[in-house]
Amino acid sequence: MILHSALTAQPLKLPVYTVDQIQLPEEMNKQVCISGMKYFNNQLYLASERCPFIIVFDPEKKQISQTINISVPQEFEMEGMSSYKNKLYLVSENVAGVYQVDPATGTIHTVSTSVPLPPKSKSGDGIEGIAANERSNKFYLLRERNEDMTKSQIYTYNVKQAGETIALEYESMIELPLENAQWRYSDICVDVANNRLICLKSFSKGKLRQQYLESVSINDKGELQPSTLTNIEVSNFSDISNEYRLQDYSMNLEGITVSDDGRIFIVSDNQNGKASCDKPAKEKTVLLELKKN
Repeated sequence: MILHSALTAQPLKLPVYTVDQIQLPEEMNKQVCISGMKYFNNQLYLASERCPFIIVFDPEKKQISQTINISVPQEFEMEGMSSYKNKLYLVSENVAGVYQVDPATGTIHTVSTSVPLPPKSKSGDGIEGIAANERSNKFYLLRERNEDMTKSQIYTYNVKQAGETIALEYESMIELPLENAQWRYSDICVDVANNRLICLKSFSKGKLRQQYLESVSINDKGELQPSTLTNIEVSNFSDISNEYRLQDYSMNLEGITVSDDGRIFIVSDNQNGKASCDKPAKEKTVLLELKKN
């Protein structure tokens, strides 16, 4: 006789994340244009898209620890940030490029790539995110949307040492389908503990916004497995997003990172166009903290 267990018949229940806001100091409501973020040395490093600095924020004390001034190339448009070894890495969209930053000094170096990064398209889409995988010595670069706005693309590069900095050697590319042109992926980060790449996805049309998290598994070789694309359940994510929007927070979510203890942080870019970095913005920067329920 075969006994059927109700336990074995049930699918594996994945954790649901809940959303809380971390209150930022008033200084973050200026036209700071945060478009990339990395949890590094127990701090959140926030990269500005159009201002030549990186803001270091302590999520426990809820205060700015320091500001790192950087000499960025002309016509820069920083869109993502990661870390590898003891350095930070930024990716620029307007003139596509990868840059290494020494967090102690702000010294910046250009990182060479074996093939050119995709240029910004006529629709305004280009390289939007960067994530380093130290375990496999790889970098993943996110292209927001392709030319016909039907797919987002993630490029994998191998790390090669090149003097004071590194070089990136192209390995492969995967594509993530988009339902229509109102959808996009805006950032990625490596979740080392769960061997996955977390992808920040959103829908935007007029005032309507919907927010989603998805994941792609990473195998032992550091290769992305596109067939494993899975939704990460976040309780009432889109509803909460719209509530913050009504409170004058920007919900243009553009930066994502994971802490060592598994918390997910997401930050918004609160400025369009050329920024006046010392002046107030029309919308406030929001910093969200997602925890497993």
